Amino acid sequence: MKRIIMMRSPKAYLPQIDASIRYFNNKGLGFKLVDSDEADVFIPTEWDAIWSFPGIIYKNKSIPQIHEYASLSTGIFPDMKNRIKRSINTKPALRIFLNEFVQKGMNFSDGIVSLQRDMGVDDLFFRYQDTVKSYDCVYVGAITKSRGINRLLQHFKKQKEKRSLLMIGAVQDDLFLEFKDVSNITFTGSIPYEDVPKYASQAVYGINYMPNKYPYNLQTSTKLLEYLAMNLKIISTDYLWVQHFKKKHGLSFITVNEALDNLDRQLDKSEPQPLNEKLIHSLNWTNVIKEAGIEEQLSKLL
Repeated sequence: MKRIIMMRSPKAYLPQIDASIRYFNNKGLGFKLVDSDEADVFIPTEWDAIWSFPGIIYKNKSIPQIHEYASLSTGIFPDMKNRIKRSINTKPALRIFLNEFVQKGMNFSDGIVSLQRDMGVDDLFFRYQDTVKSYDCVYVGAITKSRGINRLLQHFKKQKEKRSLLMIGAVQDDLFLEFKDVSNITFTGSIPYEDVPKYASQAVYGINYMPNKYPYNLQTSTKLLEYLAMNLKIISTDYLWVQHFKKKHGLSFITVNEALDNLDRQLDKSEPQPLNEKLIHSLNWTNVIKEAGIEEQLSKLL
C-alpha cells in the first residue's frame, strides 16, 4: 500500500484534505492518504509522496511531490511572492490549482502536469434544502471590520422593521458590543462546522460579502457554494470570480456594491432565482474530486 502524506498548515483552512482522504481511502486504489496532523513524526523517507500547500519550498526531495495552490499570495507585494514561488520552488510531479485564475496567476511554464480542482461542499449542507425560514438573510464567516462586515451590520440596523439578519461566525468584540442589542440582528458566535447548515438554512438569502480586492476577488467563494447547496437565494458583492461564476453557469442572483446602497431596491423586487439542479449536484466533494482527474494522475505517479 503506497502512502501519501498531506501536509496541513496550521494557518490555513483546508477542507480539501479531509475531503480527499474520505474520497481516496474508500476506493481501494492501492494508495492511502494521511493527514500530517495524524502522523506521529514526519520523516520524508517513510512516505511514497508528499502533498503540500506550498509557500516557498526550495529543498529538493527525491520523494515525488504534489503541490496544491489553493490561493494566490496575499499581503504586501503579492505578485513578487508569486514570482519567487515560481522561480524558487522545487519542481513537483504534479500541480493542483484551485481554479483557472490561480493557475494563470502563478503562471508556471515548465511543463509539469497541472490540474484544477475547485472547492467542494460537504454532504451535510445538501440535507438542509427544505428548512422552514426564520430569517431574511444569513452571513457565514468571520465578522470583522477588516472584511467590511461593519457596513453590512450598519445597513441592517437601519432595516429594523423590515428585514432580519443571522450572523454565523466568530465576532470581533467591538462589533458585537455595538450591534448585540439590535433587534433584527442575531449572532450565533462561533459554532461547530457541522451545525452551520442547521442554522444557515433558516434564511431565505445567503450573503457573500467580499471586497473587490486582489487576490480574494479571484478565489472561489466556498460560502456561496454552500448557500447554493442549501437552496438559498444569493446576495453577493460584485467582483471578478462572481461575474465569471454567474456567466459560466447561467445563474441569476443579486449582486450589490460594497456600500450596499442598491441592496434594498433589489430585495424589494424579490425576483426569483431559478435553481440550477445540475450545478448543485456537481458541488459536493465527491463529484468535484472525481471530475478533476486527480485519481488518474496519482495512479500514474505511484
